[in-house]
Amino acid sequence: MTQNAYIKIMQDRLDWCVETEHYETAAKLRDLIIYESTDDEEIKHQYYLYLLKKYAPECPEFYEKMKEKYKL
Repeated sequence: MTQNAYIKIMQDRLDWCVETEHYETAAKLRDLIIYESTDDEEIKHQYYLYLLKKYAPECPEFYEKMKEKYKL
């Protein structure tokens, strides 16, 4: 129940960001909503790695460490 409320709040913020043309923030919220609403742990780990590559390209060591941790 708490997670659903959290996702609903993020969705409301996403809608507001789009309406007010804050597209970069909207894209980040969209990615976070997808991550938080995924139940399959393997898919969640893969998506986390995708987000690391997308939002933290300056930290390749951390990406590799997480890739190794998740054995992907």
